[in-house]
Amino acid sequence: MIPFITNFKSLDAPSKWIFAYVICSVVFATGSWTINKIFGNNMWFFSMMHVIQFGILSAFYWYCIKNPAIRSFIKFMPFVMLVIFSLDIFKLEGIKSYNSISAGFKSIVILAYGAIYFLQLLQDKSLLERSIYINSLHTFWYNAGIFLYSCTSFFFTISYNLVQGSKVGRFPVIRIILSTNYIVATITMILLYIGLTKYKKSRYAAS
Repeated sequence: MIPFITNFKSLDAPSKWIFAYVICSVVFATGSWTINKIFGNNMWFFSMMHVIQFGILSAFYWYCIKNPAIRSFIKFMPFVMLVIFSLDIFKLEGIKSYNSISAGFKSIVILAYGAIYFLQLLQDKSLLERSIYINSLHTFWYNAGIFLYSCTSFFFTISYNLVQGSKVGRFPVIRIILSTNYIVATITMILLYIGLTKYKKSRYAAS
C-alpha cells in the first residue's frame, strides 16, 4: 500500500481505483478478523465489503474497457449488485450466513470484465503498430491480479456455505479454504505492485 501512497499524486485513474481496491482489501481483512473476535459472526461484513469492492472494480474496468456498450453496462451493474445483495442478505441466505449468491455474482461479473479486457488488449492493433507488448502495460498486471483473485474467490464462494453448513470436519476444511484465499490474495498484491512499477516506468519513459 505504501508505494501507492507515495506515488498517489502521479497515478492515473485506473491506478487510483486499484489503490482504492487495495485499501478496501486491507479494511476487509482487518475488519473481518476484528468483528469475528468481538462478535463471533462477521458474515454481514463480508457481504457489505463485496458490494463496495464490486463498485470499485467496476470503476476500474470502466476506465480500461473501450467498448461504449460495455462501458454503459458496467455503469449499470453496481445497482444490480446492490439489489441482489439486499435480497440475499435480508430474504434469501440471511445476515448470519455467507451470502454466496451476491458474492458469486460479483466474482462472475468481474471475471467477465477481466476476460473482456484481456481480449481487448490482444485485439488492439494500435499496440502492435507502436510495438507495445501487453505485459508492459500497467493495467495488464492490475487485471491479471484481479482476475486471478476472482477465480479463487469464485470457488471460495461456491464451497464456503456448503462447508459452513456441514458438521463433519468443518473447521479444518474452512482453514484450508481461507489459507488458500490468503495466499492467492498475497500473489494478487504482488501482481498489483508489478503493475504500479510498470506505470512508473512508462511515466519516466514519456518524460
